[in-house]
Amino acid sequence: MFGQLATFSAQAATQSGHCEIARTAPGSPPMSWDNNDYVTEVKHSVFGAESCEAPNNATITKIHASFTAFANKQILTRGLLKGDYILKINASSPYLANPISGQVEATMDAYNANLLGSSTVNLPFEGVRLDNLSLNLTAQLKNSVSLRCANRNPAECEDYMYFEYTIGIDYEYDVPGVPDAPGWINASTSGNNVSVNWEPVSGATYKVAIQYNNNSWTDYQYVPSPASASYMSWQNLNDGNRRYQVVACNSYGCSEPSPISNTATVSSRLGTPNAPTASLSGNTVIVDWNDVPGAYQYVLSIKFNNNNWTDFRYFSAPNTSSISWSNLGSGKRQYRVKACTHSGICFNASPASNVVSN
Repeated sequence: MFGQLATFSAQAATQSGHCEIARTAPGSPPMSWDNNDYVTEVKHSVFGAESCEAPNNATITKIHASFTAFANKQILTRGLLKGDYILKINASSPYLANPISGQVEATMDAYNANLLGSSTVNLPFEGVRLDNLSLNLTAQLKNSVSLRCANRNPAECEDYMYFEYTIGIDYEYDVPGVPDAPGWINASTSGNNVSVNWEPVSGATYKVAIQYNNNSWTDYQYVPSPASASYMSWQNLNDGNRRYQVVACNSYGCSEPSPISNTATVSSRLGTPNAPTASLSGNTVIVDWNDVPGAYQYVLSIKFNNNNWTDFRYFSAPNTSSISWSNLGSGKRQYRVKACTHSGICFNASPASNVVSN
């Protein structure tokens, strides 16, 4: 019974989560441009790496990004802001063979306006493991024309435009669960000892509860040694009926209880033998009887002719269920037998055997 293959835990749950990365402080940092005159070339501002706190086994189910471009019209006095405004997001991780990228892009026209426009888009990062994922962001303006800064001071002109962005990440992750309950449990007795074994569950330790006679169940307080063993035994128990249940446990908790075991009955009283069988072989009488579980030896009483029954004083050899007498005188005989423990305590007498005559 102890060689059964282990069952496996199946109660892990998938949960979802969300985290958000936001830059909403205007001018922190500003677009790092030196725009003291007309702009015709592509300009960039690098914001650096962002990350998201999430469980170690989380993977992205959806990622969406939005951005807004602003201009300071106190600095930007004239000109047409026209072009492709882009927020680029590059993702890198120890779990990615190569970085992946996505971007949010909008084409905007504005004149002497603070809000140039905004855009939101989903990015192709589904299934990417989120822990240790680094997101590097770059803002870009390209194809702009006729953009002019009123102040020729480059440091001031750098502040003429800035971006705000928000990156929302939906993810899911597995929460390991408690083990499955053992599917079966079996109890067996040997004298006043009880052994219990149950279906093993991979990676689990165990706790056992007991019901004694009709009393309430105990707590799950009995732990095998080692705790991962799928069997347990008790010795020298008092008489009574016992049933058992077991739970499988790990660091997340314990399973539902197993089924209830069969009833294990411990009785210090030995059973009563059936009526023995007496037979003759010449002048030898042979008496046989059934084995009684737990008996160490047996003691017999004899009725000879019409005399009273003798005391129970004729002992068999240990662990045998037969006795014989040879060279007997003529007469009629009957026999009764009791089962006895190793300590010499004997219990109820059997019915009388058949009569044998020689």
